[in-house]
Amino acid sequence: MKGSIKKNPETGKWDFRFNAGKHPLTGKRRQIQRRGFATKQLALKTMIKLQLDYQNDEFLELSTLTYGTYMEEWFQERKHRLEHATFKTHSIYLKNIIKPRLGHMRIQEITPMHIQHFINELANGDGYARATIHLIYRIVDNSMKKAKIFKLIKSNPTEGVTIPKIQKKEIHVWSLKQVNEFIEFAEELKNLTRCYTGFLISLLTGMRQGEVLGLRWQDIHFDTNLLYITQTVTQDGDIKHGAKNDASVRVIHFPERLKEQLLSHFALIKEEQKAAGTRYEDHDLVMCTKLGKPLIPRNFRKEFYNLTEKSGLPKIRFHDLRHTHATILIQQNVNVKLISERLGHKDIDTTLNIYSHVIPSMQESVSAALDEIITTKK
Repeated sequence: MKGSIKKNPETGKWDFRFNAGKHPLTGKRRQIQRRGFATKQLALKTMIKLQLDYQNDEFLELSTLTYGTYMEEWFQERKHRLEHATFKTHSIYLKNIIKPRLGHMRIQEITPMHIQHFINELANGDGYARATIHLIYRIVDNSMKKAKIFKLIKSNPTEGVTIPKIQKKEIHVWSLKQVNEFIEFAEELKNLTRCYTGFLISLLTGMRQGEVLGLRWQDIHFDTNLLYITQTVTQDGDIKHGAKNDASVRVIHFPERLKEQLLSHFALIKEEQKAAGTRYEDHDLVMCTKLGKPLIPRNFRKEFYNLTEKSGLPKIRFHDLRHTHATILIQQNVNVKLISERLGHKDIDTTLNIYSHVIPSMQESVSAALDEIITTKK
């Protein structure tokens, strides 16, 4: 690896330069140069050391590459690896939060203290939610891991940084009695929202909102009372093939009560399709607009909250219908492994962790059952 050492006529000191190959991000040829050495021997010694470091894969160019510029390049790679909705969310955080605070710094200058200050500022100064802070931290952490692979940094400055713990959200569910009250009230209404079928699907299957909105008629087998989760609808109302994870692609057995509602809803959809004619966009969706288009999730949830308010029942989130479904099954002593598979969790530990609050209340029934089957000593 050749280099050159020259005396600077303006300063009277010695400078050196050598070729360090191509830049890992831009692919452009890069040259390493240092200036201001008192003697030629000192300049030569320093140059040889840097060249050896480079040959041993320990060389890091002290470039002017800013973290913001690096992130723009790195995000181009992420664009092809992340789901559209996820990439969109990450891009918003990059533009509005990460770049304004860290983007101006050279990537080699960023230390764990900088990252810790950044996290503290988000948590204490700006008051971001802890879940949001965790996501932002993961974005920065992943970017730094890649920068280390590119040999732009020697160590990852996110390592050892303390981030706020995520507080477990309190789950609010309806009792079995309240579920029945909700169904009875809804079905007595004259102008019941077309979204009601979706609410009932979630209550009686435990399906997620996106799964309910992405359900197709071809995914429902009325002869066996089975439905297949094969696609979802995103928060933007786009149809996404596949599910949240591998475990989410699953088969769910549904009760006769839901079958009745689905058949009634199917007749409604067919009438609307006939009335719309060529204006109808047929995506084969169970839950759709009168013209066949996917429902926007926020509008779907709004209909649920309106109906809940009219019913006088305790207000819960739409996602709590899924929690209500699981809780009722646990209280009915359904095997937790079966519940986990029904919900599409990755493993049974996820189910136990989420619904651990239900388990203690079941201990009394377990003891009562033991008293019935175990003969007491006389």
